[in-house]
Amino acid sequence: MDIQSTTDPQRALFAPTDPFHLHHSVRTGPFNMTQNHAHDSYEIYYMRSGERFYFIKDRSYWVKRGDLVLIPPNVLHKTMESDSPSHERILINFKEVFMRGLYDEVAPGLLTVFEEGPVLHPDARELMMIESIMEKMLWEQKHAEPDAEGYIKVLLGELLLLISRHIRHTDRKNKIAEHPTTLHRKVSDMVKHINENFRQPLSLKTLADHFHISSFYLCRIYKEVTGFTVIEYVNQLRVQDAQRLLKTTRLSVTEITERVGFDSSTHFGRIFKALCGMSPLQYRKWNTPRD
Repeated sequence: MDIQSTTDPQRALFAPTDPFHLHHSVRTGPFNMTQNHAHDSYEIYYMRSGERFYFIKDRSYWVKRGDLVLIPPNVLHKTMESDSPSHERILINFKEVFMRGLYDEVAPGLLTVFEEGPVLHPDARELMMIESIMEKMLWEQKHAEPDAEGYIKVLLGELLLLISRHIRHTDRKNKIAEHPTTLHRKVSDMVKHINENFRQPLSLKTLADHFHISSFYLCRIYKEVTGFTVIEYVNQLRVQDAQRLLKTTRLSVTEITERVGFDSSTHFGRIFKALCGMSPLQYRKWNTPRD
């Protein structure tokens, strides 16, 4: 497996922890994301060549050459190998704060594009414009001129405007994508059921019984289609909900444990720290506004 980036790490304009991140990679062998993935930034994923299965929120999509994937903050997603392992992609992550200043009046409206999709299929003319914007962004990041950050903001705004116009001029009836296979459709039904019931006691047996299949078969197809084990996925949903409650309420950790579906505070604390890198109380302190 070859992984190449157009960005020289020693000259990178942005660090991965900055409010903007741009990454270009070419992979020539099998690759699947190994970690559960959700973040507090917006994501634009451009499939430059090849194809991938992309699990987003409650279903998977077959993403092909020229497709754009739009993912809002805090939405679980994961890419997996399809029939063709080789692929090239450009990934943009940014936080709303990155667009402030230059786009105070325009950016809030443009960010509504992330409520659409999530997979868009630009036409040939739009792809030429997208390629031009992406190449300029990569060049600016690589060479890190003094005014590069400002120009990248302009380019990102141009990209969002192009996406907004694509959505506005696309027939909404054609926006609903088919599931890649009937198996993907079946697993999507399972994911939707879990999304609606993750705060309740859940076991592999009750899920398997609900869908009239064996626990072994449920585990196998769930992992195959989503990239997550059932337990990994349920824990991610519960921790995300706990993060929301820690930031927006004064509920105790014990009360939050019960609300999000964990059976004990000890188990909740262990899972939370494994996924977030800190305890629930540390997370609350870190995310409490300071005067």
